[in-house]
Amino acid sequence: MSEILAETTFPSVIHNNEVSDYIVKWGNENGYPLKKAKLYNKMDAYVGFSPDNYLIKATRLPPVPGGWKVTVEKYEAETRIIPLNVKPGTAEVNRFILKMMDQYVLEGLKMEMAEQPYESYGTYLLDLKVTGHPVLINAFEDFIENMR
Repeated sequence: MSEILAETTFPSVIHNNEVSDYIVKWGNENGYPLKKAKLYNKMDAYVGFSPDNYLIKATRLPPVPGGWKVTVEKYEAETRIIPLNVKPGTAEVNRFILKMMDQYVLEGLKMEMAEQPYESYGTYLLDLKVTGHPVLINAFEDFIENMR
């Protein structure tokens, strides 16, 4: 079980489409800054990840009392190397992938791109070192895999 750093509740007047904004606002006001939160079905919660190894998670409470249970939890960051396809003879990565990388950085991943591409079985690749929560890394890795 992960270490809980803080707990609170949000009122029931906060609807599903608003809870992500409330997570970010509450975190920033209470010393747990985030840039973005969203629904993660695998965690059955709305979650905002910080690159500083904590996450803020909001889960729906039962109809009575209603509202949201919010916890700030410490997590163990993971690091993976993900190869990105590049144009042959260059280190140019697809623009759409670069935009999505920016989004995943907002969501809490740290990314560090290698400077030199390499060839592997006729494909030119550039290594991307990704650090963060395993759920977030898996989502990013699935996106990259679907772009191949």
